[in-house]
Order: sequence, then structure tokens, then C-alpha cells
Amino acid sequence: MAGHGLLLLAMSLNFILIPAPSPQPLQLMIEATVIDVAAIRRREEEAKRNQQALERKKQQAEETRRKQQEADRRNKEQARIAEQRRKEEAEQNRQKEQQRKEEQARRAEQKKKDDARQKRQAEERKRAEADQRRREDDLARELEAEEQRLAAISSGKLAEYLAMIGDRVERSWVQPASARPGVECVVHVTQIPGGEVVNVRIGACNGDSAVIRSIEAAVFSASPLPLPADPSLFDRNLRFTFKPEE
Repeated sequence: MAGHGLLLLAMSLNFILIPAPSPQPLQLMIEATVIDVAAIRRREEEAKRNQQALERKKQQAEETRRKQQEADRRNKEQARIAEQRRKEEAEQNRQKEQQRKEEQARRAEQKKKDDARQKRQAEERKRAEADQRRREDDLARELEAEEQRLAAISSGKLAEYLAMIGDRVERSWVQPASARPGVECVVHVTQIPGGEVVNVRIGACNGDSAVIRSIEAAVFSASPLPLPADPSLFDRNLRFTFKPEE
């Protein structure tokens, strides 16, 4: 702008100091005017370009800001989704761990029950085996005792034992007045180990009630009854025939 002013001043001085033909001042003025308009146009175009560049920069800055905001929004959304997934995975892991612990506790409880059942079954088998052995031993003893008893019976020892009991009862018998010769009664005796009589019952008998009562009294009076020489002949329930000698 200053250069254009100096140019105009110099042209004015030339116009004033140097005489020229009449057409020259008009030509210089026209040329100076043309040069000034072009500069103005250049300045306007430059200003326009600068304005356009500024607008482009503003648009670029706005686009950059918008993209940054969009990127921030995406990042926040991705972070939110990642946090949600993390929470979901943590909850799934917690549930799996809870299920694992519950399953472990259930298996431990089931194992405890199984162990207890197996122990109980083993104890029941042991008791059953012991009972079986005991029954077998008892049966063996009973068979042995029965064999001894049969052997003793066959040898006449049972008859001797019953005869001793009959003699003891007969010695204790107080014969009633109604007793007739030839009294014969079947006597059932219940005794305990040691020969103590606990019950007497008269079966078939040819005597009257007084005779029956006297025999019952004689059996109780003879208690304790003699024991057999062979223990296998002892029986809680005895049956012998009371037939006193005349």
C-alpha cells in the first residue's frame, strides 16, 4: 500500500516538474489507476483465499473435534461393554465356583453317607456271620448233647435218673386214706438248673383228687430233685410215672 502511494507521489512530481506534451498526463493517470485496482483485486483475492483457508481450518478443526468426540464416545461405549462383559464373566465365574463348591459339598456328603452305609453293612455282615457261627456252634453243641443224651438213654442212664426222682418223690409222699393199692400216675415236672421244682402237673392218674394233691405235694417236698450223673440228661421238663411200691 505504501509502495503504491510513493509511486503516485513520484508520478505527481514528474507531472508537475517536467513539462510534457498534452496527452502524457492523462496516460500516466490512467496507468496509475489501473495498477491500483489490480492490487486491490489481488488483496481481495488473497483475503478471500485467507478466509477460505481459515474456513477450511475451522471445518478441519470441527471435523477433528467431531471425530475425537465420536472416538471418545466409541471408546466409552467399548469400555462400558468391556466392563459389562467383565462383570458378566465375574458373575459366571462366581456361579461356577458356587456350583463347584456345592457339588464338592454334595459329593463329600454322599461319600460320607456311602462310607457310613458301607461301614454299617460291614458291621451287619460281621454280626450276621457271628450269629451264623454262633448258631452253628449252638447246633453243633445241641447235636453233640443230643448224641450224648441218646447214648445215655441207650445205656439206661435216663431210666436210672428217672428212677432216682421217683424214689425221692415216693419217700416224700404222704399216702392219703383214699389211696388204693396200685396207684399209678403220670407226673409232669418243671424244674430249673439245680433241680428246684417250679411246677407240677398230674396227667393220667388212677387216684382221686386227694391222691393227686398228695403226689403234687410230694414232688414239691422232694425239691430239689436229684441231678443226673450225665448232665446231658438234665431236662427242665420231666415226665415220669409215679408208681409207689406196695
